Amino acid sequence: MGMRRNSFQPVSTSGNIYKMKLSLILTVLISVCYQSLPGQAILEGNAPQFANEVLFVRQITNPFTGHSTIIDTLEFDSTGTFHDSIPVQETSWIFINSGLFRITMMLQKEHGYDISLPPKTKKSEADIRNPFFKPVIAHIQVREEFRLDAPGEVYTGNDINTRIFRFDTLISARNQDILQARRLNRQYNSDSLIRKIESHFKKDTSSYFRDYRKYRYGLVRINSRDVGLRYIYDHFLGPGTPPTDNPAYYELFNEMFDEFLFYFSRTPEGKSVNYLVNRAQDARALNDTIMKHPAVPSAGIAEMIILKGIFDIYHQNYYYKEALLRILDTIIAAPVEEIHAEWASGIKQELIKLKIGQKPPDFNLLDAKNVNRTLEDFRGKYVYLDFCTPDNYSCLKEFPFLKAIHDVHQEYLEIVTVMVTEKRQTMTDFMERNDYNWTALFYGNDESLLSNYNVRAYPTSYLIDPEGKLIQSPAPLATEGLEEQLFKIMRARGDL
Repeated sequence: MGMRRNSFQPVSTSGNIYKMKLSLILTVLISVCYQSLPGQAILEGNAPQFANEVLFVRQITNPFTGHSTIIDTLEFDSTGTFHDSIPVQETSWIFINSGLFRITMMLQKEHGYDISLPPKTKKSEADIRNPFFKPVIAHIQVREEFRLDAPGEVYTGNDINTRIFRFDTLISARNQDILQARRLNRQYNSDSLIRKIESHFKKDTSSYFRDYRKYRYGLVRINSRDVGLRYIYDHFLGPGTPPTDNPAYYELFNEMFDEFLFYFSRTPEGKSVNYLVNRAQDARALNDTIMKHPAVPSAGIAEMIILKGIFDIYHQNYYYKEALLRILDTIIAAPVEEIHAEWASGIKQELIKLKIGQKPPDFNLLDAKNVNRTLEDFRGKYVYLDFCTPDNYSCLKEFPFLKAIHDVHQEYLEIVTVMVTEKRQTMTDFMERNDYNWTALFYGNDESLLSNYNVRAYPTSYLIDPEGKLIQSPAPLATEGLEEQLFKIMRARGDL
């Protein structure tokens, strides 16, 4: 711990420890300038690779869907310097998507962080088009952590983010060893492993970090497959109220109760699960039944298992979809824990977002004329929305048929192609070169779009009615009878 240095001065380093410049005047200035509103943290630093750019700061809001929201931005000046106030709870985990990386860190209220960002590494064209792309997870390097309400307190090289990073590096390597041993049918003493790793951190006094390690050790025991769920709950997940600010808890929870409803329903204690879901649609009775399992000690934990289970099995045809949605409605209306209503609502929204009769996810994308377009712009017409790339073979086969359909039916049908490509100019040149005159939108400025529309292959298409609701999800391709299907729908609706 030391005094706060001027973060806008060049930093001299020795290994990972950054030297600090001490100044009484600086301390006084910082005590004035770095005052923060309650629930705020400061992120600052210099990253020339992001000069004049903006990065979105996100936070996971649902531990079962993985849905995130943008809570703020990092705004870089012409030299790459940034200084931004981020809204936080007592403790909040945030992440930033930047090219190939998803960089993450923990923020504490009334703390400031001088951070280093990784190199600017763009996704390749193949990464951009890959609907299964997963970023490389990396911890943000904290050069200094300082207290906003106590400017003299500075942590360099031993802040909690650095300690978590060191721990995760150790535990990740050992988890890989365990998985390798399992593949080779070898014994692996996970108890000894945990004691050895814990010896490096036994003097650490942070209760948050202690719990973080405990949850991670639970994952080690799951990977070892040498103990049951009750043991893992008693020694690692529980007891007490689930924290809302520790992602390691939910990683352990999700791993513990993966496919729980499916397997529990095949036990004597859980034999009524199928009836309670499909027939009775009784969330309370289902909760009581799940609590018969020895690893489920409370109604709150049982309700979380229900939420996770519904999200995991909704598309697997084990249960009636409408029955699962009604159970979610019950939880939304009368949850065991208030936060569960918010999670249940998010799960339902995710499950029905592409359901016929629902409004599909909106977007804000640039067209060939560099104008922002949303779905609302096409209200009043039928909309054929498809996702393609300019060089995918299947897409190239579709485009001439789309042109023919557009030329004949453009009075009441708007064809909108979301072009997944690295540069907007590539899309514009492709459309002009082939004399395709329907609406093309550039995917590049909406990183969540493919996920929102469950794009798993190209082309993927949807048909939307003039009121903005889905009427075919997914819709047939132009080469698979789109025109005929459109006529049938329009006749049935009295539009022909």
